[in-house]
Amino acid sequence: MANATRVAALILAAGVSSRFGANKLLLPFGQTSVVRASTTNALGSRARPVAVVTGHEQPAIARALDSLPVSFVHNPAYQAGEMLSSIKVGLEWLSQRSAPPNAALIALADQPLIPSPVFDRLLAAFERGCGDVIAPRFRHDGPRGHPVLIARRLWPAVLALPAGANVRDLLAAQPEAVTHLIVNTDAVLRDVDTPEAYQEAVQCLTMRPSNF
Repeated sequence: MANATRVAALILAAGVSSRFGANKLLLPFGQTSVVRASTTNALGSRARPVAVVTGHEQPAIARALDSLPVSFVHNPAYQAGEMLSSIKVGLEWLSQRSAPPNAALIALADQPLIPSPVFDRLLAAFERGCGDVIAPRFRHDGPRGHPVLIARRLWPAVLALPAGANVRDLLAAQPEAVTHLIVNTDAVLRDVDTPEAYQEAVQCLTMRPSNF
């Protein structure tokens, strides 16, 4: 793989599902589970390596992903409930690899509807030099979704963010680095934070568009 195309995927799967009342990542989703569907979608893209950041119920998450070619990185501070801590753990792990990737796609494990082509479109935009941060957007005036690609150049700034901050703060301070990619699916906005959202995602499973 050419140097410019070395993009990893970090699947954030450390949360305690406090709004759900149970571990939403282990819920059934089609023929598999929420976390396995999300991870399989990332694996279907060109992003490598694919690493899963674990925390809450780490053994159960690992079992749910048994046989998938992923690495596991544990976030010992998962109980604080901060997504930033998981992002930092993942970026630190990638930084310590013998050949760190040029960028990382930050994906959420509770977004099982995001198809592999969305990952690849973000990766291709990075290859074309479209920006150091590339995020999907459903419709031109819609909010930013996930996964979000962050170039390695910005990882030190992310790692330096204080507790309580979030990556949005960094992106807001560097708007010139951010490129929004319009995609033809609202899956980039859909997570399963609540039982109602989970049921909606299950209903959407067979209704995804073919073009992204």
